Amino acid sequence: MNKVWRLIKGLLFFFYLIGIFIALYKNEYISSAYHLSPDFIPVLAFFSVIYIGYKYVSLYVKADGLEEEFTSIVNHTFRTPLTRIMWMTKELEKDMSQNERLLYLQNISNATNKVLEVVDLIVGGSKDINSKAGYNFEAVSVRALVEKSIIKYREEINKKSISFRVPTFTDMPELTVDLKKVSFVIDTILENAIFYTPQGGQITINCDKTRRNLILSVSDNGLGLNIIDKIRIFSKFYRNKKAILLNTDGMGLRLHLSREIMKRHRGSIYGTSNGRDKGSTFFIRLPFN
Repeated sequence: MNKVWRLIKGLLFFFYLIGIFIALYKNEYISSAYHLSPDFIPVLAFFSVIYIGYKYVSLYVKADGLEEEFTSIVNHTFRTPLTRIMWMTKELEKDMSQNERLLYLQNISNATNKVLEVVDLIVGGSKDINSKAGYNFEAVSVRALVEKSIIKYREEINKKSISFRVPTFTDMPELTVDLKKVSFVIDTILENAIFYTPQGGQITINCDKTRRNLILSVSDNGLGLNIIDKIRIFSKFYRNKKAILLNTDGMGLRLHLSREIMKRHRGSIYGTSNGRDKGSTFFIRLPFN
């Protein structure tokens, strides 16, 4: 009922504007100045009402659809890790070995962190990322950053029997970065590679350096990107239909926020692909100290 009333009030407002428009153009001075026939004014007003009403209704319906879509995304994103936590907590009540118990506890910790990460993204992630005060820079090695992410997703990698190639990172200097935020970026592209790579697929991590920058790349032989994806992949809430089918828990925020994080580090993030179902490679460029 509230939605219908808001729609009616909006349309009444636009009709009011059109009424002012007609009153102005009935003024003889304005009509002669713009060479408008009195017979033309009602026609112009009629089509103006139709056009403005159509645009308003379209925007209203689109906004309402986005609200429902966002609610659905959040529902899926929370439901999966919370269900997993509940299931694993019940499993801990059973008799099991110490190693099995530690594995369940680790999985519960990972699922809890996932929920907290989603909350951070929705409530304060974007504000924190765009604020200079939200960054705490320190010297870290790229090897430590990558190994931390791989350990976090070890279970998913093993489940899908993904072949993994990791560089030795020899002669790579330390970087001065915000550890938490750059880890978020690496986690994002690694998680995407794992989700969208088929069973038994392959992921390759490379690390190169130029005179001023370190270039970290993650390549897979999974979903790939079409022309539209390449243009919109870093837009807020963007996800293509096939990606949604493969991973219903995504929100379309992580790559957008990753780009903002890279900007704050005077770096960049970008992706390349030969097309849909031909895999993709995402690059992270970070300047040396």
